[in-house]
Amino acid sequence: MISHFKIDNRQLILQEKRNSATVWTHIEQPTEEQIQKISKEYQLPKDYLTAILDDSETSREEGLEQAVFHKAILILLQFPHEVVDDNGYIQFKTYPLSLIITTDQKILTVSNQPPLFFDFIHEQTLPINDMSTEMNIFLQVLWRLVISYNDGLKKIKRHLEHLEKQIQVSTENKQLYQLMNLQKSLVLFEAAAQGNYDTLMILSQTSIFTHNHAYRNNLHDVIVEVRQARTSIHIQLQLTQHMTDIFSAVVSNNLNNVMKILTSLTIVLTIPTIIGGIFGMNVSLPFSESKFAFFFISIITLLLCGIAIRYLKKNNLL
Repeated sequence: MISHFKIDNRQLILQEKRNSATVWTHIEQPTEEQIQKISKEYQLPKDYLTAILDDSETSREEGLEQAVFHKAILILLQFPHEVVDDNGYIQFKTYPLSLIITTDQKILTVSNQPPLFFDFIHEQTLPINDMSTEMNIFLQVLWRLVISYNDGLKKIKRHLEHLEKQIQVSTENKQLYQLMNLQKSLVLFEAAAQGNYDTLMILSQTSIFTHNHAYRNNLHDVIVEVRQARTSIHIQLQLTQHMTDIFSAVVSNNLNNVMKILTSLTIVLTIPTIIGGIFGMNVSLPFSESKFAFFFISIITLLLCGIAIRYLKKNNLL
């Protein structure tokens, strides 16, 4: 799917087809035919477009070393995407996004998964500053991409808080599976945020764009946000790892408590069984001639059960 955008009243407007007013083109899940066509049309290296086909592609840059803008620039970053696994549990994965600045200063973005944060860019009015419209779009994409990690972290925190409430009574492993998914998401977040940070630091030192005051300021804000996200991810990952250990211990302890109660109840219920077995023998026994035998035996049984229950409770065994 290919989407073309133009600017109207400082806002992005979707076009039916590309023309001279197009400032941004987004290609999603490109086919081999589309890759060939776009590569030829914009005079781009083919790997600029095919890099996103590998979900495990790490952040990198190409073309930033040039002092004069004579070839397209590639900034490949990773963005988070919420998915549901086969067991129905929430998980976050990271996917590559290619940001390409062509030689005629047009913006191309390519992804194999839908970047949901693009919706915010479409709705936002572009600022007025000393940068071109295309560079404003470029920085808005960077900004929304790094902000999406904070949004993902907030969702992970909410899920962890929900799991924390279940920990007190849990004796099953399903919460551990959910926790494992969230921990895996944080590991992916940490690796992706570090890769994005390294690439953006190289971008911040590129002489082609640094003459713009607004560019330096906006990119600085983006880098600060990535740095903060990286710290938050690291802290949350450590807390999740400790929570996993605590969760395992609590689940095991809750299961032990259940087993303790069941064992104690078994002991209490054994008393009537023993008494019933004794008085069921074909021998001479106390109360055998009394018409109140059943009543006396029942009272004695209940009394012994009561004594056993009190003893077990007193020793914290029931």
